[in-house]
Amino acid sequence: MSTLRGTCLLVVLSSLLVSCAVKPEPFPLSSTLQRVQGDRESYHKDMQPIVRAIPLEEAMARAIRYNLDHRLKTMESALSLGQSTLAGYQLLPQVALQAGYTGRSNALGSSSRSLLTGDTSLQYSTSSDRANGEVDLAMTWNILDFGVSYFKARQQADRYLVTEQRRRKVVQNIIQEVRQAYWRAVVAQELLPDIATFLAEANLALEDAKKSGDTLLQPPLDTLKYRMGLLETVYQIVTLQRDLSVAKTQLAALMNQDLKEDFRLEVPERQAMTTPNVPHDTDLLEQMALFLRPELREEDYQKRIDVAETKATLLQALPGLSFQAGVHGADNSFLFNKQWADGGLKMAWNLINLAASGDTLKLTSMREESGDMRRLSMGMAILTQVHVAMIRYNQTLEEYELVKNMSETADKIQHFSNEARQTMTGLDVIQAQARAIYRRLQLGLSYAELQNSAGQIYVSIGLDPLPEKLEVCDLDALTSMLKGVIRRWGSGEMEWGSLDNNRVSGAAG
Repeated sequence: MSTLRGTCLLVVLSSLLVSCAVKPEPFPLSSTLQRVQGDRESYHKDMQPIVRAIPLEEAMARAIRYNLDHRLKTMESALSLGQSTLAGYQLLPQVALQAGYTGRSNALGSSSRSLLTGDTSLQYSTSSDRANGEVDLAMTWNILDFGVSYFKARQQADRYLVTEQRRRKVVQNIIQEVRQAYWRAVVAQELLPDIATFLAEANLALEDAKKSGDTLLQPPLDTLKYRMGLLETVYQIVTLQRDLSVAKTQLAALMNQDLKEDFRLEVPERQAMTTPNVPHDTDLLEQMALFLRPELREEDYQKRIDVAETKATLLQALPGLSFQAGVHGADNSFLFNKQWADGGLKMAWNLINLAASGDTLKLTSMREESGDMRRLSMGMAILTQVHVAMIRYNQTLEEYELVKNMSETADKIQHFSNEARQTMTGLDVIQAQARAIYRRLQLGLSYAELQNSAGQIYVSIGLDPLPEKLEVCDLDALTSMLKGVIRRWGSGEMEWGSLDNNRVSGAAG
């Protein structure tokens, strides 16, 4: 007994000493620097280099192929699929193989005492060797656990489908963000050099105007009015220039491109920059939105998850029936049979679960009703997004046509001003140039916003730029595929041309 107490005391003291020895240990700076270096190398690993001016379809393909957000969602989807596969193993019986060895410092001996008389009935004896080895192979299968595991596996399979819908949404958002950033970056690439040249000339013109006012070569009020008009135009140009200066960086970030690396964009011919031809069948767009939007598809799967949870909860209120079977072996020399098999049948019933089944059923029913209400609310919000996207596109189209006329007029004024340099003052010429550059800048941004508004219609109805099951991830294949998509989206030759309301309704049913 004293030996046992000493051993226990030693174990307790050792545990206390170990617990006191555990102290917070921050990462050393060398480990953090190593992690930083590894992250920087991983950001742009295995990326195909840019060797030409990038067209819109390649920018989209690079974003889908290399964007970290999309890669993260893809990995989450693969992880969820793996978890779904593992959940299927829970349907199988539990099979356990155990092997062990035990040894003692002395023999396991005992005597027997009568419970009636209190007398010792035999001498001390043993039926076990001091060292024993055992092997057990046992199988247990619980029918109730099988039923619950089945619904849990169904839930995990639906969770994988939920992650796929979230990945769809990420791809749609990436395509839209690339579209917006690309056209703004094109405007920046084309006009920022001209703007820099003009601003240098405008500063010289402002200095000349100031000198003319100071020397009274021109009436001071006329000089001040001219300077104010030119300053206002320059301010508007500088404001737009500031917004455009980050467009290329934003596009590079979407493509996961090195932000320090310079690249050029492919600028379409002026005649190719036509207004997008978007659909105007509002009823069909509403049907497609309610059928295609990833958020609503996700809610459909979430409802199936809730229904499976209800069924699993009801199953847990039923009695569980367990089957047990096993084969065993031991090398104990005292045993008559050193190998044997056994089996059994057992039933267990958790009466607390049975008593709580009514309240549990009410709760699960409320969860399903809440999911239905959430889906209806989301559907109404999506329909609103469709209508808002259509209204904004029509407004943006009107604004673009107006700005286009203003830009053409400003270009003509600049043209006539350049031809009439001999009869006009230099201040009038630079002011005409300022108006023309500002209108061209405004026109480019207006066209970029028009493309963005058209893309927002496609996003609002949940239209996928790529097939749901994409077998290839090659950059060139993605680029070629997206080129066809952009052509169809720009010309209005879309799938809805052969997809009427009945077909959408039938597919939705």
